[in-house]
Amino acid sequence: MFDFSASTRCNTILDRERPLFPRINKTKEIFFIREDQTIDSNLHDFELLFFWNCAFVFLLIYIYIHTFMQQIHIFCLFCLLFTNDLIADEIWLVNFSRTTENQLLLIEESFPFIDLLESNPLKSTYVFLLRHDDRTRFARFLSENNGSYRRLPNKILKSSTKRSKRWTPSEHPLDRTYYQHFLSYDEQRDWHQLLENSPLTKRFVRLHTIGQSYENRSLEVIELHTRRYPRRRRKHAVYIDGGMHAREWLSIGVANYIIVQFLREKKTNPKIQEIFRHFDVFVLPMMNPDGYEYSRTKNRLWRKNRSPTSHSEFWNGDENCMGIDLNRNFPHQWHSLPSSSMYACTTSYRGPQPSSEPEVLHVVNFLKRLTYPHPKFHAYFNLHAYGRFWLLPWAYTSFERVSNYDNLFERSNRIMTTVMNGTYKVGQASRLLYPCSGTSIDYAATLMPHSMTFELSPAFSILPMCTENDSALDETCTVGFMMGPDAIEIDGKEIFTAIVEYLYSVVQDSFSE
Repeated sequence: MFDFSASTRCNTILDRERPLFPRINKTKEIFFIREDQTIDSNLHDFELLFFWNCAFVFLLIYIYIHTFMQQIHIFCLFCLLFTNDLIADEIWLVNFSRTTENQLLLIEESFPFIDLLESNPLKSTYVFLLRHDDRTRFARFLSENNGSYRRLPNKILKSSTKRSKRWTPSEHPLDRTYYQHFLSYDEQRDWHQLLENSPLTKRFVRLHTIGQSYENRSLEVIELHTRRYPRRRRKHAVYIDGGMHAREWLSIGVANYIIVQFLREKKTNPKIQEIFRHFDVFVLPMMNPDGYEYSRTKNRLWRKNRSPTSHSEFWNGDENCMGIDLNRNFPHQWHSLPSSSMYACTTSYRGPQPSSEPEVLHVVNFLKRLTYPHPKFHAYFNLHAYGRFWLLPWAYTSFERVSNYDNLFERSNRIMTTVMNGTYKVGQASRLLYPCSGTSIDYAATLMPHSMTFELSPAFSILPMCTENDSALDETCTVGFMMGPDAIEIDGKEIFTAIVEYLYSVVQDSFSE
């Protein structure tokens, strides 16, 4: 028979020599049941022990999987960077032996992700920036449509990262160095502060921050005015902007040149004095500061702003899915043409709705005088690059013209002939280039009688072309967006003189006493 007294003595010994680890003790007590315990309570302890052991195992598995996935992610990023040169964008110079009216429109509909860098419809010649995925299909398209192409070496893109030489900002706000360099965003803001606070200019300058960009950079408008003349009647206003497309650095430099020259010549140039009798001049040199800074540091040919899109929320290694084309986002005929793309990964993506972008919305509110009270706008000069075109609305259609088109064309063509020696082409934007909707000049034309775009240098027909052999690459080989800072003053003189002559003629025709 089983000796219960022995069992009791055994338990007493176990109690007296209980181990330091209670978990081991509980395991033993399953077999040596004390009189004051039940089988159920010991089973409950065993279940808890099993649960925590399983939880610990699952935790180890999770940590292992998480670490493994991190390693895979890092490996994928490494592969993406390593193969970047293999799948890099290419620049193609395309010629068609036979011209058709819808040639460019067909390309844009069939290849929505191709970026048109420049076009010369009269010669059926185009420059495209192609993504890796489109090369084979686009080459087949050209062979089927009487087209030919040659690749411009990628050395163009690598050399395009060259920026202005190091320089020391001058304490004089009208020093030439401020338009002889491509200023960074921070340098531009410092110069604005100098213009507003310097004893030499502060009486004639007001600085207005009309809003913030998506990445919280300030949109700063320089107001140029004079207090010399009494206001017999309410003044009107002129609006000039540059830098709407990030890669068009020259437009920012020319806008800075215009600011300096207006302030320099306000006391010596009779035409400018007459202009200031009737107009205050507002200049926004850098409308797309986020995109501009990105083009300076990451991608020289970046065009859009840096707002996220529905496609950019999902990581796919394609930076093109970020951003909206600001010159397709204005609230006039916003979605009427395929050239204002509905695809987020294209360079001409119009955005999810009109004025969806903060940069555009702030300019729209400013032009409508919702930001703060100021004179009504009478003229708008929009600076872009490149091609040497003087473009008039409408841009969204070639079948209609603004009501005062004949007056705009006659005045513009006359000034272009005398000031620019006939080297610019004047005409309706949709005819000289291509139809596109949601543009700033079309929107401005609904608010004021004079609205136009200057496409700056170089002219496409005089661009030095590159050879197909990288070793024979000419040092002057370029794409028009990469014009150096030396072009700022050359173009600036032409554009500034043209604007002065244009405004002076408007004063003589409309405001002379």
